Amino acid sequence: MKDTIFYSLAFGLYLVALLMEIISLFLKKEKIHALAMYTLLLAGILETPGLILRGIQMKFIPITSTFEAVTFIAWVGAFVVFYFYKKYKIDSQTAFISIAVLTTFFAISSSPLVSSEINPPIPALQSYWLVLHVSFAFIGEVFFVVSFATALIYLWSKKEKVKKKMDELTYKSILIGFPFFTLGALIFGAIWAKYAWGRFWSWDPKETWSLITWLFYAGYLHSRYLLKWKGKRSSIIAIIAFMLMIFTFFGVNYILSGLHSYS
Repeated sequence: MKDTIFYSLAFGLYLVALLMEIISLFLKKEKIHALAMYTLLLAGILETPGLILRGIQMKFIPITSTFEAVTFIAWVGAFVVFYFYKKYKIDSQTAFISIAVLTTFFAISSSPLVSSEINPPIPALQSYWLVLHVSFAFIGEVFFVVSFATALIYLWSKKEKVKKKMDELTYKSILIGFPFFTLGALIFGAIWAKYAWGRFWSWDPKETWSLITWLFYAGYLHSRYLLKWKGKRSSIIAIIAFMLMIFTFFGVNYILSGLHSYS
């Protein structure tokens, strides 16, 4: 069985979950929101065999191409958003924005610019340091998706109770995601660079923009701890950091040439 069948089924469920959240927003029905969350969880479960089959066919962990990157993020995202639903009772607004971002990632896998063809990774990518580098960075970025959603809702909301909860969830999601991103994007990335290219750091555009993104998220936590910033200023920093992350993920690949251009 082809891996694309599972990807297609999972993507369909992402769209269903997104539609349910839209309906929930208008009707304000908690049951529809809950059903959307479990539909999202099912999407993640259904995508899992696709990842396994693709890995078997390419004889490596499927995270070495743009197709694999965006579908991997969507897969991790299904479980992370469901975790926030069960642990912190995120509402339909937060879920809608998070699912919309993750669905957009998934949709990019069907873009004419992205090939779904299964190919063995080039020699520079055949390293398990790469697996640690990419997977940890992506896991961190998924938590940043949630922080982006909660930061946006903080700025939109007029209710103090909602704003307080969103501010706290923005902080918690960045606090969880930041160590993953640090390990993946910087530490494991540097070790892999040494293995692949013979040096830990080369100021490649992807490396540089990853560092800039890291500095903004570090700045968010720094301002929170030492300057006691909360609320609007913190939310703005979280949104800017997320925009930088998106540019690092997509923009660098297609606008700036460098060692990561094959991604």
